Amino acid sequence: MPHARLACLTALTASLLAGAARADAGATLSLQSDARERGISYSGNRPSFQLGLAWDGEAGWYGGALLAWARFDDEHHGAWLRAYGGRVFALLPGLDGEAGLLLNRFENVSRYDFAEAYAGLLGERWNLRLHHSPDYYGSGQRSIYGEFNLRWPLGQDVSAFGHVGVLHGHGAALQAYVEAQGAVRVDQRMGASWQMGRGCELQLAWVAAGRGGPYTWTDPTRRRALVLSLSAAF
Repeated sequence: MPHARLACLTALTASLLAGAARADAGATLSLQSDARERGISYSGNRPSFQLGLAWDGEAGWYGGALLAWARFDDEHHGAWLRAYGGRVFALLPGLDGEAGLLLNRFENVSRYDFAEAYAGLLGERWNLRLHHSPDYYGSGQRSIYGEFNLRWPLGQDVSAFGHVGVLHGHGAALQAYVEAQGAVRVDQRMGASWQMGRGCELQLAWVAAGRGGPYTWTDPTRRRALVLSLSAAF
């Protein structure tokens, strides 16, 4: 049944993207030395790939999907599908607002499935977002995640970037997740990227995360890593 649900959601997302009229659609293929989400490895500290689909419609509407391979442990691993949709709207010259929804589905480990709503502000070189989930990774806890992202050009085809995020869990956790180490976890990401021809980017980043926040399968993974990634857009 988890396989069927994941396949159905994948097919539905692809059909919506392919069938959008008068819209821009594209895809990105990425290879990373260690795939990390909010500072924590979801690939078991191993290399992983990602396939992303993106659609930009009229009046600021957008949507997309991310397909990756998640490795929770030696026995629990499989495809991870994230589908998202939202809208960007103008607030002031050079400043936009944003709101949307994220849906996460995991093959073989459906208890980790969760949804998030988010809202944010978008500047020319920065963005600020706030996410909320009623049941973060099936932990039984509600979560709030705030993040700030900055990208700054250093020269032709070279940019620096930075990220800081704060995850806060609240509410009672399920019995299987009683080992959380505090309510808050902070993660950081900083590095540089190089444009290598049209649509191709090489990125080197230092990623770190604390040990608090809602408990997830990722608690045993390394908390600091140097990550190399290569992505191609088409």
